[in-house]
Amino acid sequence: MSTMLVDIATVYYRAYFSLPDSLKSPDGRQINAVRGTFDALLHFLDTYQPERFVTAWDLDWRPEWRVELLDSYKTARVAGEDEEQMPDTLSEQVDLVRAALIELGVDCIGVDGFEADDVVAQYARTQSGGIYVVSGDRDLFQLIDDERDVSVLYLGTGVTKHTHARGAYIRERFGIEAGQYGHFSVMRGDASDGLPGVKGVGEKTAASLLNAFGDIPGILKAAKAADPGIKPRIAASLIDHEDYLERALQVVILDREIEVPQPSTTWRKAADSKTLRDLGMTRYIDGWNNVLDY
Repeated sequence: MSTMLVDIATVYYRAYFSLPDSLKSPDGRQINAVRGTFDALLHFLDTYQPERFVTAWDLDWRPEWRVELLDSYKTARVAGEDEEQMPDTLSEQVDLVRAALIELGVDCIGVDGFEADDVVAQYARTQSGGIYVVSGDRDLFQLIDDERDVSVLYLGTGVTKHTHARGAYIRERFGIEAGQYGHFSVMRGDASDGLPGVKGVGEKTAASLLNAFGDIPGILKAAKAADPGIKPRIAASLIDHEDYLERALQVVILDREIEVPQPSTTWRKAADSKTLRDLGMTRYIDGWNNVLDY
């Protein structure tokens, strides 16, 4: 039984910035993020036809336990008092997206103290029968597993353009195995997540090291042993950054076991309702019901 796991924040962010702010509900509220989100979800549901459907939510977008490990974590996105930077006209629509999904019986799952990525990872580990992860977050590439049929529908521009990323895509694009992606991003760095990376280690060097030594612990062991496969300058830089590497791995690798409910298969047929009518969402009723009829 196939499952679609949606990192919902990346969908509504892209929707908000892709559709014009002139889109309004009957009562005058801006709903470009709402409209775009449902355009995207209907497209992915119709294209891949999963039997279970979960939207994962950030109940804590910057968990304290991650900040304690790496104080630079997501600092570029902090607006003040640890609030996430978000346009007011988008934040006002997030609850509207959730309300419409709940109206349609869709699972909206978040876990206190964790991000949507952690929720997606837990489902990806425990569900079977084909997993589609919908996200624009490359950290989720680490979940790709061809043997278990776990793939990522990686969002591009707009609300429906995407790459269906499997192991071959990661190998071709980054020169590594999907399961190594977290180690790769920690060494290379990622400014959007506040990962400074290791001085002198870019994408090509990170990929080469991982191909030679498997993972960061293996790379550090080789660096300390003066392995000829690592240039002395790079080995010294890796050793200098050992504390960062160990802490950042705990931040980036999605291996925390968390409790999540079993995904439901009880999506409801859409019907004219006050919630959908107030949002100007009745235009989606036929499309939603057609998706559920496959």
